[in-house]
Amino acid sequence: MLKFRALTVLSILIFFISVCDEQNLIAQTKIDSLLQIRASAAHDTVKLTIDLLVGEELTRVNFDSALFYMNRALETALSLSVDAPKYEAESLSALGVAYVNIRQKEKGIELLNEAMTIQKREGLKKELSYTQFDLASTYQGMSNFDTAILHYDSIITRNIADGTSYRLAMSYNYSGLCSYYLRKLDIASERILEAIRFRKATGDTARIHYPYMVYGLILKEQKQYEKGKAYIRQSREIARLAGEKGRVSLAYTNIGQILILQDSLDEAFESLTNAWEIDKELGRSSVSYYNNVAWIEKQRGDYRKNHEYMVEAVKSIPSNYAPKSKADVYGSLAEAKLFLVDSVYSDFTQESKNLLQAALPYALEGWELANIAESGNVKLKLAEILALIYSKLNQYQKAYEFSQISKGISEEINDQTRTDAIAKMTTEFETERIEGENALLQESQRAQRAQLKQQRYLLIGILIVLLLIIAIAILIQRGRQKLRKANGIIEKSLSEKELLLKEIHHRVKNNLQVVSSLLDLQSREIDDEKTQATFMEGQNRVKAMALIHQKLYQNENLATINFEEYANMLVGELGTIYNKKADVNTVVNGGSTSEFDIDTAIPLGLILNELISNAYKYAFNNGEQGTLSVSINSLGEGKHQLTVEDNGGGLPDSFDFQKAKSLGLRLVRRLAKQLYGSVEYSNIGGAKFVVNFTDTLQRKAI
Repeated sequence: MLKFRALTVLSILIFFISVCDEQNLIAQTKIDSLLQIRASAAHDTVKLTIDLLVGEELTRVNFDSALFYMNRALETALSLSVDAPKYEAESLSALGVAYVNIRQKEKGIELLNEAMTIQKREGLKKELSYTQFDLASTYQGMSNFDTAILHYDSIITRNIADGTSYRLAMSYNYSGLCSYYLRKLDIASERILEAIRFRKATGDTARIHYPYMVYGLILKEQKQYEKGKAYIRQSREIARLAGEKGRVSLAYTNIGQILILQDSLDEAFESLTNAWEIDKELGRSSVSYYNNVAWIEKQRGDYRKNHEYMVEAVKSIPSNYAPKSKADVYGSLAEAKLFLVDSVYSDFTQESKNLLQAALPYALEGWELANIAESGNVKLKLAEILALIYSKLNQYQKAYEFSQISKGISEEINDQTRTDAIAKMTTEFETERIEGENALLQESQRAQRAQLKQQRYLLIGILIVLLLIIAIAILIQRGRQKLRKANGIIEKSLSEKELLLKEIHHRVKNNLQVVSSLLDLQSREIDDEKTQATFMEGQNRVKAMALIHQKLYQNENLATINFEEYANMLVGELGTIYNKKADVNTVVNGGSTSEFDIDTAIPLGLILNELISNAYKYAFNNGEQGTLSVSINSLGEGKHQLTVEDNGGGLPDSFDFQKAKSLGLRLVRRLAKQLYGSVEYSNIGGAKFVVNFTDTLQRKAI
């Protein structure tokens, strides 16, 4: 009865809170309403739950009052006779999170560990995963990424062993993110791809933009900029649909940073400005915006603007900014002043000295903040800046001291941190292994007791099984007869479908040839040479697609075509049209494997048609002898490379392939993107186009 009443009150509580949220009531109204419900609650578990909810609300405005309610919840938990450990751990965990939120992280960590100890002892696996996730997030917020990874990976290991998924997707995601921060890109990729696969497998794609964003950043570090931007754009659009404006802003910022690395500075500025507009709408600080546009100006070599933006970035630092981030901004401002000293004011001794003296306080304060945050990378950056400032101020003793400090930090980051992380990981996983073995032993003992109990029913079961076996044998025999008959029908149907598919390819080929003939007839009535050439190019593209279908219906295997054979046929077709202008020897090399399905063959055939046509038309003068080489090679893991090169005159030095506006070259670029690939052009001893692309199977896996 008490449980029923408790559930009833809790249901009313949940409904009331949702109504409050929908009506956008202020926090105090929520708290007053919760306390009114508590006053009428009869069950201690309801009172405890309300005290925790009130405590969480008050954490943001009055921490002392929040502690009162949370401690009262803990006292209530200790007084319960049933499920006391569960509620005690829940209260300790809530207290720990509250202390973390007010930046008393050490106290918060202590309370979270106490809660985890109880949850491990009582076998509360779901609650343990949630508490450990909060602990891992705390270490991540402290930039203690190695320890955070240990806890995230512990959650992953336990869920896999138990066949559960408590905080599993987010643990994969943040383990990958922390590994990315530590530049362990192989581990980061593994974890993030697991997060993506898990969300797809469970259908939880609404939040798949989290791992998509991180994977984009990993690809950025691997210098796969286009692929990285593609993942971040996907993350941005999913976040936009979900109404998560903060994530949309972050996506714009990350894309802007990649564009800076690609030296596309105007596009980067536009993307960062889009992020800033959203941040202003959300009431966020503009420090990130100014910091990034300062980077753009540094790349442009405009050190005055770089310095101006960094000054604005420092002015925009909010009061609750993390020490590590604040230290990094201070360091960037000091660095901006050093750039001015080395460029604009290099000949003005007094102005240079003033800049150095102005840079020093920022660098020193940044150094202190980085020490508080225990951030190795930021400490290294500031130690190097301080060594340089002191050197320019002729304070060589201090310059030497900071240069030695920077050397020590660098060695520690590269060696000691990794050694400590391995030791911690070994200890943590050894503990998990022992706990797993103990759980397995207990399960084995329970299974043995169940087996002894089942033996009493074994004789009766054997008789029943024998009867079932006889009945099943009869059914199987009948089923085999039906299966043989069904297989015959299926084989006949399959043969008919293969014949039909051949006929479809044959008819598509014929229809495309009709279109080609119509274009040919139409072009004969045109006097303008440019228009006639345009018709001929369109006719060639139609022929290129027709050849694909011709190869398919001629093959025994209807799924793929041999692209080397196709390329030779295409060269023959185009040679009859263009070889009148020049004597061109064309060589086709298909490499070890060049079998592609229609989804890859058609766009690839159109690309090849455009590149060969361009070579015939423009590479050689009338009557000139030349060589045109076409090759296709497998790069492994579903990646391939198509190369078309000639020994002709090449294109002008001022030619920019990425900005070329001709229909043919735009078509090449667009089709390459459709194949998840890219096009590179070089002009050494003739024109050379290299198309890297991905086959259909690999594209579907991305």
